[in-house]
Amino acid sequence: MAARQDWPAEYLLHGQAGIEGWVHLDALLLTLALHRLQRAAGETGAVAEIGVHHGRFFIALALLRDAQEPAIAVDVFERQDLNPDGSGRGDRAVFEANLARWGAAAGTAVLARDSLTVTPAKVLALSGPPGVRLFSVDGSHTARHAASDLRLAEACLAPGGLVLLDDLFHGHWPGVTEAAVLHLHGGTARLAPIAISGGKLFLARREDHAAWLARLERRVRQYAAEWRSITFCGTECRLIGFPKRPGLFEQVGLPTHAQRMGGLAVLDFQGAGPPAVPLGPGWGAQERWGRPIEGPEAQCRIPLPSLPGAASPPRRLLLSLGAPGLGPAETREVAVTAGSVALPPVLLCGPATQWQERALPALPAGQEALPLAMRPSGPGVALLAAALLP
Repeated sequence: MAARQDWPAEYLLHGQAGIEGWVHLDALLLTLALHRLQRAAGETGAVAEIGVHHGRFFIALALLRDAQEPAIAVDVFERQDLNPDGSGRGDRAVFEANLARWGAAAGTAVLARDSLTVTPAKVLALSGPPGVRLFSVDGSHTARHAASDLRLAEACLAPGGLVLLDDLFHGHWPGVTEAAVLHLHGGTARLAPIAISGGKLFLARREDHAAWLARLERRVRQYAAEWRSITFCGTECRLIGFPKRPGLFEQVGLPTHAQRMGGLAVLDFQGAGPPAVPLGPGWGAQERWGRPIEGPEAQCRIPLPSLPGAASPPRRLLLSLGAPGLGPAETREVAVTAGSVALPPVLLCGPATQWQERALPALPAGQEALPLAMRPSGPGVALLAAALLP
């Protein structure tokens, strides 16, 4: 299936949540904002990732390319004997099917091998000049592998390029933080940290460090809910967190929530205020980040716009669900019923907030609200928002 111009937006808002893997929305949004800043500065180059798993973050990178920019994927896939810490279980067939589904297979080179055996010469031969502008490091999380992967990414970086190191400060994978500290304090590092967001450490070439901090200050800070100047390994950088508000989507070149909703009903549970509509049973107390599901089933009703005629056209239900208390390898399945229709269940992988979309049948004319029931397979699930799309 051919790629469409609007697919990066579709993928961010709900497509990525349908692929098994782990990515925090803050990290994804900052990556997209940094991509826009690279484009504004005329910076080009390939995209690459070590440790692609099923492609959840890699496809986001691949969809940001121009036609002439390659994408490079490195993973051991089924050779789990080469994955000493078990930090992911890739599947090449699933990965390539996901690439094809999102129109990202063209121009993608796959290296099915241990990243310890990948040389800068090999990556640069695949990337071509000027090198790699977005290089994600998310392979084996041992200190040995993470340090080697950082050196590889550093050697392949294009001018203005960035390295994205995943799982910094993660308690399950201390080797990643150990590798980052040893590399940056080693005295020969050509990388410098510019930001930490959503569990990722964003690094630029040392000579680009000041320019990147200025770009963040000028173009990203206004959209941040959390913005703090910190020092990591002796270098100034920024701790960044984002609200889920329309302005951020505009910053990264995506349609706003209002545009996507098309004027239809939106139920927003983020914020300290009371819900816009009465809730049924099964809910916990309102939190800043959403409304926890505490019973075996939580019920609410989404107000419907006026639907003249015999019936409305089929609609789509967009759900924003999160499981902030889950570990990175934990999952929850949420059964969803809209009206009398049982929809395909929603799978939540790890703690990240996820947007997922489900098709609805035509709704009867005159119906004032759509009953919605959610039954999670375990505790820790929260609803952030629900909306109807045309």
